[in-house]
Amino acid sequence: MVDPLHPADPEFIGRYRLLSRLGAGGMGAVYLGQDPHGRLVAVKVIRPEYAHDPQYRARFRSEVNRARQVPPFCTAEVLDADPDHETPYLVVEYVDGPSLSEVVAENGPLGGGSLHGVAVGVASALAAIHGVGVIHRDLKPRNVLFALGIPKVIDFGIARPLEPTSFHTRAEEVIGTLAYMAPERLDPETDRLISPAVDVFAWGVVVTYAGTGRTPFAGDTPAVTAARILTQPPRVGDLPPYLAELVGAALEKDPENRPTAPELLDRLLVSGAPSAPPLPPELRREAEAAQQSGRYPTGGQKRTRGRRRVAWIAAGALVASAGVAAGLGLRDHRGGDEVRTPESAKPSQAAAGTDRPALFDPLRTDAAFTPVTEATGACAIRKGLVVTAKADSSMVCGEYAHLVFPPSQNIGVTATLGNDTSCATIWFRATADEDEPNYLADAYRVVVCPDETHLTSTDAAADDPIATVRRPTTAGVPHRILVVTTDRGATVSIDGAPVLQGELTESNLLSGRVMLGTETKRGGRGQVTFTDAQLRSGPDPSVPPVPVFTTGDAQLTAGVWMLYEDHRLAIVEQAEYLSGKDYCRRYAVAASSPKCAKTTVPVYSGLRVTLPVADGLKYLDYRKSPSTCLDPATHAGTCQVSRSVFSQMTGALDPWAALLTIRAGKVVSVAHLDYH
Repeated sequence: MVDPLHPADPEFIGRYRLLSRLGAGGMGAVYLGQDPHGRLVAVKVIRPEYAHDPQYRARFRSEVNRARQVPPFCTAEVLDADPDHETPYLVVEYVDGPSLSEVVAENGPLGGGSLHGVAVGVASALAAIHGVGVIHRDLKPRNVLFALGIPKVIDFGIARPLEPTSFHTRAEEVIGTLAYMAPERLDPETDRLISPAVDVFAWGVVVTYAGTGRTPFAGDTPAVTAARILTQPPRVGDLPPYLAELVGAALEKDPENRPTAPELLDRLLVSGAPSAPPLPPELRREAEAAQQSGRYPTGGQKRTRGRRRVAWIAAGALVASAGVAAGLGLRDHRGGDEVRTPESAKPSQAAAGTDRPALFDPLRTDAAFTPVTEATGACAIRKGLVVTAKADSSMVCGEYAHLVFPPSQNIGVTATLGNDTSCATIWFRATADEDEPNYLADAYRVVVCPDETHLTSTDAAADDPIATVRRPTTAGVPHRILVVTTDRGATVSIDGAPVLQGELTESNLLSGRVMLGTETKRGGRGQVTFTDAQLRSGPDPSVPPVPVFTTGDAQLTAGVWMLYEDHRLAIVEQAEYLSGKDYCRRYAVAASSPKCAKTTVPVYSGLRVTLPVADGLKYLDYRKSPSTCLDPATHAGTCQVSRSVFSQMTGALDPWAALLTIRAGKVVSVAHLDYH
């Protein structure tokens, strides 16, 4: 918004004529100005109290010098500055467009390509900024402007006060800024030692705001907001799953567990490209240029890659970790020509690269839902997932990959109630981290008891009933339970007959994970056995269909998330491996994209399937003798090796690539593919 000059405002600052006011804040005022050649610029004039501080002027000069080195990729270019002026000032490119806060306030939350563009544009700016050792320190929607639809980040890394953050300013300014602060910024000691990770945290908040219209830790007062930032998991609302995963990683409490800005950009441009809306060509060019400029950040931040992950480390186990943030980094699959896969085994283009997950698990082996014992009960695998709970208790079993399902989904599972005091529970849209003390505080829940069925919500640990129906569900007999959800409602069916419907109205429970469990009635002990879990995105329980290879014969290329021969199981995701040129041609990616130059690009189906492993599983590889052990038609190994040798050869792909041979629904051989 442009306002007239105030009577006390100067007509000129240096050689710049001031035309109007663009805004004001704690550090000074920002004016629309004009340089001697008539170019419009933004001029930030520093408040007098900082102008008289020699230490501040020295730091201002240093920061301006570094900021001038920031490539102008999705940023407002720094044009001029005079730290020795009576009132120091800074001149930057004038971005003639609304801010993100104005766009959301006027039009509501963004979605589709607009939201993806904000995520990419702001990540691009941070990659460019961090690449020259600058930290923004005040990233928020007011500092993201749109110029011809391209987001540009302004006001980075310059002209911040020397003292630690204070909450003693105007209430509206505190809440607006505090909501975007990383936990370490709330400590006066660590605030002096901030790293680029604070900007990554703010990126997660900004993207959540852009996609939902609210920040993930919003509270009624600054104290409540600060407490939520420090202690509570974020509420990311109805973000697309691929963004929800990235935002969750960016909002980690520990700064060392957050991805870097280049890693965010890698994930958005490369791994996430098939599942995300296309970018405008100009934005993609700037993002890819920023991707390279930020490849070697100078901030010196110590990095530890993943978030909380689950990994199986045991004799004979060949494992790829699959936590929420597995694959945040760029999957750099080098080498190898395009793998030729039989047409019958290729994933469809409609499914390729989808960000709408599906998971099929018969629950007969330790796979997606893993055994665990807690004070209130246990989850065990005994001809099904057996969940037990002590008297007056409940027990919940979470799926290890923490797949986030969208608002529209369907959950099918067979449940056998162990006795007349046992209830089967299906939790969906669960948003809290299982490692948090109150991880059951935010979710919807279907409860099937011998005498009635409930639909409830647990928002902030309060159990609120939505709908209840009294009907018998016989204990000791398997019952097929189907839960189908849409944006606003859920329908529960048992043994093919609809029994209950209810509205889903909690604004913070728009997507999330699925968990299975039990709870007790009348003080008895609870036990439920679950089998044949089919978790799908979308409302149609038949789409995607159960793959034919789960019961038949097939040979297919797949990403292998886990191969555990001792437990006779594998978790695989069907995949196609294209040449970079073919990938860009198929998905209309600009030829300038670095992905087009890659030898091989994986395209994942989004469908994870648990398969049993046959006795005598064969391990095939080529590396001991590529000339005799490599099939040129499939680029797969053909020479049998021992399990221990194969495990040393699997490489670091996540998931690692293999050619699987399946007979009667069991994996009989696994061949390493040639991506060297």
